[in-house]
Amino acid sequence: MKNVYPIVENINFVKSINPQTGELIGRRDFSAGKQAEPLCPAIDGGISWNSGSYNPHTGLYYKIGNEWCISLEVTKTTPVTEPVAQLNIGADFKLVPPPNGTIYGHLDARDPITGAKKWEVRFPEPPMASVLSTGGNLVFVPDSRGTIHAYNAETGAELWNHGDGLGHQGGIMSYAAGGKQYIAVVAGFGGMVSDDFAPTFGEPYKSMPRDDGVLIVYSLK
Repeated sequence: MKNVYPIVENINFVKSINPQTGELIGRRDFSAGKQAEPLCPAIDGGISWNSGSYNPHTGLYYKIGNEWCISLEVTKTTPVTEPVAQLNIGADFKLVPPPNGTIYGHLDARDPITGAKKWEVRFPEPPMASVLSTGGNLVFVPDSRGTIHAYNAETGAELWNHGDGLGHQGGIMSYAAGGKQYIAVVAGFGGMVSDDFAPTFGEPYKSMPRDDGVLIVYSLK
């Protein structure tokens, strides 16, 4: 059985998606100048590059979706090639809210075949890190503010959280050693996507260090 379904609500770069093949239908092309409506999702990505997690015990797929857009002005730009080549897309853009509301991120628990959503948890700023689910009925989400959350994999109820001091935008993993289970997560904020967080959301991103990183390991009882 084949099925294609959207992870985010705010999509207008195409008119639709073929649910059987995944083919994009009615791609939105741009003429020169300022565009009348924002482009959604933002260039940062509706799902970015952070990985989701499938749990065979619950039969659910856990994935972050980000609801944000960009204002866009198509303009001729001069490529920067020295000292190294830099991003050049022929347009000026700025992160903006979707037409129907504010910027936010959401963790979804879905049936991986039908796409039916069982539960959702919302975040005031889009999470940039990967998701981890465990055989112990837990789902871990390290958020952009620097807090790692543990949710009940069946219901989405938050069971635990802890502040790591720095925003997360890396990986998270579980391993066992000496008969004990551990959760390891990378904390540290910086890079092209997270550059937009301070001007868009303010604190704690304005005060968050941009050149620090740390690996934090938790043990599970």
